[in-house]
Amino acid sequence: MTATIACFLRALQTPRDSLRTLFEATAATDPYGMPRVVRTTRFAEAEIAWRGARWLLSLPLSAAAMSRIERTVPALERLNASWLAPCRILRDELLWRDDAGTERSGDLLLERLPAGTDFAEALLRERAERLHAALDRLERELAEAGFAHNNLKAQNLRWTGERFVPLRCRDASLGAVASGDRAAFEALRRCVNAAAHPACEVHDAAAPYEAAPLPGHRWVSRTFEGLVCVEDETGYGYVDTQNRPVIPARFRWAGDFREGRAEVETDEGMGLIDRRGDYVIEPRYEIVDYDPAASVVRVRRRGKWALFDYLGQRLTPFE
Repeated sequence: MTATIACFLRALQTPRDSLRTLFEATAATDPYGMPRVVRTTRFAEAEIAWRGARWLLSLPLSAAAMSRIERTVPALERLNASWLAPCRILRDELLWRDDAGTERSGDLLLERLPAGTDFAEALLRERAERLHAALDRLERELAEAGFAHNNLKAQNLRWTGERFVPLRCRDASLGAVASGDRAAFEALRRCVNAAAHPACEVHDAAAPYEAAPLPGHRWVSRTFEGLVCVEDETGYGYVDTQNRPVIPARFRWAGDFREGRAEVETDEGMGLIDRRGDYVIEPRYEIVDYDPAASVVRVRRRGKWALFDYLGQRLTPFE
């Protein structure tokens, strides 16, 4: 069972009671003095000050999200590259109680923010030629390392005054023959050109990342494949772009649709659904982690892993 955003928010407000290592941390706050928490489908995130530096502290919202960073973070540490922000998993860092009052602990992801500014600020202060050179350098370094960020956009870049450092490498893949971020780099270069020539009308390719303005929900994700994951009082579900219900909000957690499949979690476990809401893999497993690029699903049961195909057929034994 994973902690909720409410547990995360409470820990940021009372770190001495709720955090093992970061008990002296101070969270960035909104105008009302509340910790500023940003939420995506897989993670909740807050910026904190700790030991004289700024950090991103992230809570995985599902077992699949935790499984992903458990594979990614060790690989990033082995790279030991100057163009990467240091990050590490803090085991059992978050202390919380479930609905039955049982004491539990959960893992958090800690990523150091390099000193500098964000991409938007760099556009205002730096010459376009310098920013283009920094993007070229980063793309070359990523390709040489066989590294694909897989979510490279303006919000995930930090300008240090000399170079761009990618952040939030949670979905990164290593061992690629060529960079999988080519389209993202082209979109970033268009942003630089647009800032240098404001009279030109240039549409930033990152626009589809904006959340759909759909009222009446506790939380709204982004549009993927014509469906939007939302959280209501009854749980997670899906609506279309006109805010019409498509899959009832009956899940404890749900991910975005990718290639016609979405990971979901119920009280019984994790599973995989299709666009009609039917189970492709029944929700009775500890972790269900779908890889749309390879069209396979990594499934864990009682600590052992197996591979399933796109149709939910098991390909390998649990081992």
